[in-house]
Amino acid sequence: MRMIKLSAFALVVFAVGMVWVSCSKPPEAEKEAARKAMDAAFSAGADKYAPAELEAANKVWDAAEFRMKEEKYNEAKESYIGAKAAFDKATAAVEAGKKAAADQANAEKEVAKKAMDAALSAGADKYASPDLEAARRLWDAAESQMKEEKYKEAIGSYNEAKAAFDKAAAAVEAGKKAVSDQAKAALKTVEVEWNKLRATAKRMEKKLKDKKQAWTSDAKAIQEGLGKAKKMIASGPAEAKAKLDQLKTMIDKWEATFKEMAASTSKAKATKKKKS
Repeated sequence: MRMIKLSAFALVVFAVGMVWVSCSKPPEAEKEAARKAMDAAFSAGADKYAPAELEAANKVWDAAEFRMKEEKYNEAKESYIGAKAAFDKATAAVEAGKKAAADQANAEKEVAKKAMDAALSAGADKYASPDLEAARRLWDAAESQMKEEKYKEAIGSYNEAKAAFDKAAAAVEAGKKAVSDQAKAALKTVEVEWNKLRATAKRMEKKLKDKKQAWTSDAKAIQEGLGKAKKMIASGPAEAKAKLDQLKTMIDKWEATFKEMAASTSKAKATKKKKS
């Protein structure tokens, strides 16, 4: 008798269980609510500014998805509800994460700015201009990202800019030596051409006429300029090179002038011979 009662009870329990399972439905509404909360978290930037909270929410979501596949709908429902709450928490944490990232970006900006100032003070604009230009492009990218509130990206760009400005500063000495060598070579060339020009001017002195005052003024400027350039090479080779380029232009101008004068004189002599 007792066995019959137990069997009957077991059948009732089994039947109730089957009815409960058959009546349980997939929690689509809860899943959809969790999915919308997930999308909102990503849209807010939780992947950048609240990664820990987002990772925790993703784990709850994955658990819910697994239970859905196993058709454990009640458990899945609870997990989806938990996932929604976790994604909402991640969204709420974004502002604090964004502020922390902005603070860090501003700190990195200050470090990069000091590196930029150091590079400029070292003379990178004169002696390492390609390196400096590359660093400035990274700086500009970081500044643009800051305006767009892309703080994580800006942090990386400021770090890269800082390294690039350091590289530019380190390249100054090699650049300065290269320019110094160029200036020394230019000085020799200008001195040789200047000596030739003075000899030509001495021969053409009587024919200078109305150009004599201009020649006297330029000759003085060239002579004084050469003296200054020699002194500048050690401390400011870039300035010395620029000065020598100016002097070379003046010398070239007078060489052309003297050639024209010589050609005009030859033409006049040839005309005179024909007439005679």
